[in-house]
Amino acid sequence: MDIKSLRYFIATAQFGSITKAAAHLHVAQPAVSRQLRKLEDELGAKLLTRTVQGVVLTGPGEHLLARAEPLLQMLSQTRAEVRNWDAEPSGPVAVALMPSVGSLVGPELIRRVRAELPQVELSLTEGLSAFIREGVLAGRVDLGLYHADDESPALSVAHLLDEPMFLIGPGSDGDDANPVGIRKLCSFPLLLPGPENPLRRMIDRVMVEQGGALDIREPVDSTHVIKRLVGAGLGYTIQCYSFVHDEVQRGELSVRPLKVPGLSRNWSLVELAGRPEVGAVSAVAGIIAGIAAELAETHRWHPANM
Repeated sequence: MDIKSLRYFIATAQFGSITKAAAHLHVAQPAVSRQLRKLEDELGAKLLTRTVQGVVLTGPGEHLLARAEPLLQMLSQTRAEVRNWDAEPSGPVAVALMPSVGSLVGPELIRRVRAELPQVELSLTEGLSAFIREGVLAGRVDLGLYHADDESPALSVAHLLDEPMFLIGPGSDGDDANPVGIRKLCSFPLLLPGPENPLRRMIDRVMVEQGGALDIREPVDSTHVIKRLVGAGLGYTIQCYSFVHDEVQRGELSVRPLKVPGLSRNWSLVELAGRPEVGAVSAVAGIIAGIAAELAETHRWHPANM
C-alpha cells in the first residue's frame, strides 16, 4: 500500500463519492478510480460498493479506514517534526484526559500552550482510561493522561503523581473528617465501574491484599451516572476528590477520607513508545508534566485545598 492510494481511499470514504473526492484532491476522477482499483487488487478485497448516490464502505473498507486515518495522521506529523526539527514546535496535538482531571489541568494547559507554543494546534477530549489507551494505540490521541495500571511495549508511560481516594456519599450525609478503615468501608453499598476498568482493578487488587470484601452493587461504567446515583442515595463510590469537587460545593455529594493503604489513583502521561523527544507533542508533554508537578506540590486534590 502506498500513501497516495490510502489518501485517495480516505477522501473517497469521507465524501462518499469519487467525484467529490477528486475535486477535494484536485485531481481527475479517473485518477482516483485507478488508485482505488490498485488498492483493492493489492489487498484482494472489495473496499467500496458503488451506488447511485456514490460509494459505501464494505466491511474490509471500514476496517482499512479505521487503520489508515491515524496512520496517515502520524506520518504527516512525523514529516512536520523532521522538517521543523530545530524550529519552534508547531502542528496539531491531541490530548485526552481522564474524567475530573480536565477541570484541573485543561484550563492551565490551554493558557500555557497559547502563551508558550502559539504555533501548536491543541485539541482536548475526555474519556475513561480504556478509551484513552485505545486512542493512543490507534494514533488518534498523541498524549493520554489517565490511571495506567498495565504496561505495553507499544506505549511509553511516565508516572506523574498519585491522587488519594475518598469515600463519596450523598450530600445528606455531610462531610466527615474521620477516616474510614477497610472494615467499615466493606459495610457500605458501593457503585463502581466494571471489573475491566483500571481504577476498579486497582481497588480489587488492594482489597485482595488487605483481605477486604467490598459490598459492590451494580457495576456502572459512567462517571456521570455514578455521581447521579450516589447523589440520589442509591449507594456510595470510591473516587478522588477532584472527581466530585463541584457537587460537594453544591451540597449534592459528601466526602470522607479513607484509611486504606494503596487506594490512590495515579496520573500517568502515556504516548506511543519510540516517539522522538522533539516537536509539538514533546513540548506539550513537558507542559502537562509541569502542571502535574505543581498540583502535587500544592495538594490541590484535598478538600481543604480546592
